[in-house]
Amino acid sequence: MQVFDQHIYDIVEKGLQGNGLTEEETLALYRVEASSKEAAYIRWAGQELSMQAANGTAEIHAQIGLNSTICPMNCKFCSFASCNTVRKGKYELPKEDVLEYAKIYMEEGANLLLMLTTASYSFNKLVDMVGSVREVIPADMPLLVNTSDMDLAQCKELKAAGANGAYHAVRMREGIDTDIPVENRMQTFANMREAGLSLSTCVEPVGPENTPEELTEATMRCISTNPVSAGVGKRITVPGTLLEDRGMLTDIVNANMVAVYRLATGRDLRLNCSANTVMTAAAGANLAWAEVGTNPRDTVERTEHGGRGGNIKQLRKMFAASDWKVLEGPSTGWML
Repeated sequence: MQVFDQHIYDIVEKGLQGNGLTEEETLALYRVEASSKEAAYIRWAGQELSMQAANGTAEIHAQIGLNSTICPMNCKFCSFASCNTVRKGKYELPKEDVLEYAKIYMEEGANLLLMLTTASYSFNKLVDMVGSVREVIPADMPLLVNTSDMDLAQCKELKAAGANGAYHAVRMREGIDTDIPVENRMQTFANMREAGLSLSTCVEPVGPENTPEELTEATMRCISTNPVSAGVGKRITVPGTLLEDRGMLTDIVNANMVAVYRLATGRDLRLNCSANTVMTAAAGANLAWAEVGTNPRDTVERTEHGGRGGNIKQLRKMFAASDWKVLEGPSTGWML
């Protein structure tokens, strides 16, 4: 009979105290085989600590994709990238549709609203859209953007228009699988902090080729940014993209990573992403995304029309299946 690895057990027990783990300890957990008994214990511990951190409460954040115009940043995993030739031409969601989607999401009980753009989207249009959406959602509803790198003046302009924060990340193999220098990403983090914008981030998009060392480096970087939400998200294979042949993580491997991130970051992080399956939600992920409009992880014009974007009703069922209750009302901690 296989003996449980005492070293891994000790690291997990330390993680359960809620004060985080060292880089070396985190690396040891990322190296654990996904189908091992140690991995099962890691997943249990990730869920246990997340339940404590969030008082058993999960959240559903709602994303509206504003455009699918070909993007010059050439992220090889993204359907918007010009290098992938998956999409053609220019498409932008009309403002009246964006406002209607925002209202619907409020009625359905979203806890946060985010607007996604490619790097080709006009910044002035984004500022205008932020201001318009802010007028139709409650004052205490967090409003975030997911857009290109931003200088300090742009961060301040978005803040003044009504944005509370942004999703922003240094992606796996940034500058190799993308045309974006890591330094640009890090500068945007700094600009956001100075402008008073909160941060949602993630170790993503993770594929089978990413090593435990890469995951550990990305995890430590995410933790250092003091985000309101973070975690590990797997890469979704998009047909026709340059990374299609690398494949995709299994749900169990992704769940292990979600749990490791929770143990590494400790109890202070309330929202651990990404709950994309019941398995990840049962391993410590308590943040999921509903999506409408354009979506970099599929190829249809609007993800809700035959694409892969989930809706709030589906995500509530997923969280219920993994013993989470979903927050009622706006997410907290985003208003800096």
